[in-house]
Amino acid sequence: MPNQIISTETAATRPGLCLCLVAPSGSGKSTTAQLIRNWLFARGRSVEVVKLAEPLYRIQAMFYAEAGIALTPETQDQKLLESVATHLRAIHARALADGFLRRLTASHADVVINDDLRDDRVDWPALREAGFRVVKVAARAEVRAQRLAERNDLSVVKDSPLDLQMARIEADYVLTNNGSLAALEAQVDGLCRLLVGKRVEAAA
Repeated sequence: MPNQIISTETAATRPGLCLCLVAPSGSGKSTTAQLIRNWLFARGRSVEVVKLAEPLYRIQAMFYAEAGIALTPETQDQKLLESVATHLRAIHARALADGFLRRLTASHADVVINDDLRDDRVDWPALREAGFRVVKVAARAEVRAQRLAERNDLSVVKDSPLDLQMARIEADYVLTNNGSLAALEAQVDGLCRLLVGKRVEAAA
């Protein structure tokens, strides 16, 4: 299948630009977020990535600190992260969503990107109400598996139930990421032009 941008947006455009990148691990969400940031920065827009899972990474670091192990910020113990999220939601279902919305309110960026939405029951309705549009990043299973192997995460959850939840989140736009970085960059260029159009081009 050739790399292409597929628009499935049907709802009226909301004010501002808030994007949510949705895909299973290894699809290239963080890479896509960085490419979008680069494109917008080059045209004078400020961009901030606001993560739902920020508290989970803090708790993960605490676990490993107690074990006497230092972690780099990008390191993931997926089994631990999912377990912590499950327990946190059992205590308060909107814990992650409410924390995210507080951090979103504090952001003064022209564009806000979230790249770690996985829950369709509580978190996605909260982001949708806040005006986020969904960009799904599609990659074949074998491609994702290879990327995850190269990432050397501390643990990987294969066939996570959260993948089914993400599949239920309807996309406004879809990017495919099975090939080269240049191919993804070309799609991001097209997506950004669709999203911000003449306003950004006039300011460039």
